[in-house]
Amino acid sequence: MNPKKKPHYNPKEILGELTTAAVEIYAEEKSLHKAADELDMNPIKIRKLLITAGVYESITSDSVNRLKREGKTIPEIMSTLHLSKASVNSYLPYSKIPYKAEELSANAERIAKYRERKAAVEKLSKERGMDNLWDCIIAFVGYPFTTAKGLKFKYTVHGGEMKVDRKEKAVTRSSVEMAYRKACEGEITGPKKLGVFGASYLYPVFKRFGVV
Repeated sequence: MNPKKKPHYNPKEILGELTTAAVEIYAEEKSLHKAADELDMNPIKIRKLLITAGVYESITSDSVNRLKREGKTIPEIMSTLHLSKASVNSYLPYSKIPYKAEELSANAERIAKYRERKAAVEKLSKERGMDNLWDCIIAFVGYPFTTAKGLKFKYTVHGGEMKVDRKEKAVTRSSVEMAYRKACEGEITGPKKLGVFGASYLYPVFKRFGVV
């Protein structure tokens, strides 16, 4: 049997879609780190995408690009602004499209995952219910959440359980359902209001889904 061919990726199209997604998230959140979490990318790469799209401004970014437009070389910009070569390049828009197969594949997966998660959240907002909630939970496996105390965590799903990487015991679907019912019944102002095991982890998850 012949091995399956790798899917054909259009580099320009992928960069365009990734840039569009980054701009969309940044417009809503005004945060490089939030956009980086949503697309599983380094904030510096997110910033470069936004600069390419012309929607990011900062004193350093404006200075680097002004000097570049004036015809200054990278070494001259480095000397004028006291920045490293890597820093200068990070503030410049993409001048060429990434063509590496591995990077194209990873970016295509980022776009697909972002769309899947966005669609799941939109579906839940239109039609609340445990099945739609659980679809969201599955879609956000591997997403970097942060607790109210600032602790980063991710989770996996095994059957009817959420396994949080910071906790030994899994959060069962019945606990999720109980917390969800409470969230739907009234205003939840913090994890304790959910009143279930794993509430400190469910609260930021629910918050991301728009449940609380």
